[in-house]
This record gives sequence, structure tokens and C-alpha cells, in this order.
Amino acid sequence: MEVKIFQGSDTFYFTWCEDQRFDVLFLDICMEGTDGISLTKKLREKGKTVNIIFTTGVADYMQEGFEVEALHYLLKPIGREKVWKCLEKCFSRKAQDSRLILLPTDEGLVKTDADGILYAEAVGHYCELVCMTETLSLKLGIKEAARLLEGYGNFMFCHRSYLVNLRRISKVGKQDIIMDNGRAVPVSRRMYGAVNEGFMKL
Repeated sequence: MEVKIFQGSDTFYFTWCEDQRFDVLFLDICMEGTDGISLTKKLREKGKTVNIIFTTGVADYMQEGFEVEALHYLLKPIGREKVWKCLEKCFSRKAQDSRLILLPTDEGLVKTDADGILYAEAVGHYCELVCMTETLSLKLGIKEAARLLEGYGNFMFCHRSYLVNLRRISKVGKQDIIMDNGRAVPVSRRMYGAVNEGFMKL
């Protein structure tokens, strides 16, 4: 595992906005700047399901911790055994929730989480898969990519050259769809109704 330490929640949030590949956060509640509860609310507003474990010296905020769906609440002093139990719970949950998919790319087979895929765009005879943390050049056509992703649900054509993950849509407009990373994807007049209906049902 890789461990990163931040001096405060604001420093972490600045980094997280650029790189969201964090599986577990150990957060104190009383911190300089934004407190742990407020930081968690900001993450949850963006729909992020990162595991959060609160570590604190006071039990007064326990109810608030569970209201923001914290995985656990550790009171200081914290022993090694309790930390490892929390990590085991986190990774057990991740193994159950993760929907990994194997994709043929220019660099060989790459494994990625289907939930992190934003959209696919046709580029010539192949397509590019835009994810939250990377863009993959697939050795597949857009229709082949659609068939591959069909088993993972919530993927739909919004344009003949674009396939979107409905769960990663932030806003549906008449001409464009705004994805979770802020990018705009075109939506055709013919497909607008079906995409908008699918988005509202989620």
C-alpha cells in the first residue's frame, strides 16, 4: 500500500481535486481549517464513496460521523489492531463493490474499474475511453466497446460517436451532456429523450 500524510484537510482537498485515487481516509475531526465532518460532506456531495475512518479524542461527534457514512470511528489512543481491522473491512468492501473490467489498449491489456469510466469517444476505427483518472486508447470500435460494457449497466449512446456512463453524468442539456469531470459531450436530438430519461431514473 501507499500511505500519504497531509497537514490539514484543505491541503488534502487540493490534492484530491487533482487525483482521486484514494481508497481510505483516516481523518481527525478537529483540524486546522476545514474540519473532518465538513470535508467529508464536500466529498459526499460529489458522490464519492471513498472509505472514511474518523480518528478523534472526543466522542461528541460520533453521530455526525455516521450521518456522513463514515466506515468507522476510532477514539484515541488508537492501537495497531484496531487500525488493521478497519483496513481489512475497507478492502473487503472494495473487493465486493469493485467492478473491474479487462480492456485491450495500445499498451496491452489494462484492468480498470467500470464505475470510473466517464464516456467513450469514437476515434477513427477505434475509440478512447475517458475515465476519472486516465484516458485509455482502446483497440476496439465504439460498438465493440458498447457490447463489452453492456454487462456493467448504465452505459448508453448519446451520439453515434459517444457512449456515456449515466452514473457519471452531472447535467443533461439539449445539446451537451456535462460529465463529473466537467467535460462536455454532445448529445444528438434523436437520443436526447432516452438519455435524459435514463439519467433521471438513477
